[in-house]
This record gives sequence, C-alpha cells and structure tokens, in this order.
Amino acid sequence: MSRKLLVIGVQFALNIFLAGWLYDEYLHNRFMQDYLASTFSTASFVLPVGLVAFAAIVGGSFTAYSRRHHISTGHATPRLTTEMFVGSEEKPAILDTCPFCNAPLKSISENRFQCRKCRRYFKK
Repeated sequence: MSRKLLVIGVQFALNIFLAGWLYDEYLHNRFMQDYLASTFSTASFVLPVGLVAFAAIVGGSFTAYSRRHHISTGHATPRLTTEMFVGSEEKPAILDTCPFCNAPLKSISENRFQCRKCRRYFKK
C-alpha cells in the first residue's frame, strides 16, 4: 500500500469518527441543540447561498483539476517529434526550445530542462 493511500484512509477514518462524535454530542447536549436551532433559523438565507457557493467551488475545482490532469496525461497535447541532425540518422536534435510554445528552455540539471513560459519539463 502506498503512503498516499494510507494517509487518505487514516484521514477518512478520522473524519468519520469526528462526525459520529459530533452527532452523538448533538443528540445528548441540549445546549448544542438550542444553539444549532437558533443559528439555522436566523441563517435561513445565508445557508442555501453558502451551500450553492460551496458546490460551485467544488465543481469548479474538480473541473479544473480534471482538465489539468487530462492535459498532463497527453490527451490534449500534440505528439512530440524528434528532428535528426543533417547527415546523422542516429542522434536526435538537441532540444533548446519548447515544442509547445517555442519559448527557450532553462537548464535545471545536467539532463533536465524546463520551459520558461509553460513550465513543462523535458529530458535530454
């Protein structure tokens, strides 16, 4: 199991535990029941607007992430082609500009480059 899945699982279990604890507190605490009843009765307009805003933010974030993920997996980008040196059919051309936006690449390490404009990474 990866570390990421383990952390997500622990956070999920903790959230379920805390939600159950909060529900149990609501059932057995008269002061909390009164507080929530008075809060939700005065926030009759703010609560639905807040829920709609929350849903819009979550939906927009999901859409933006899925588009970014879709682009990064290569579905929306053209295929890279390698050019050959004249007279040599064994060595591909050295990449000095980004094939997507034609911006110059900056050297990050010995064999890694990054586009200055679109921030994509390339290997030598």
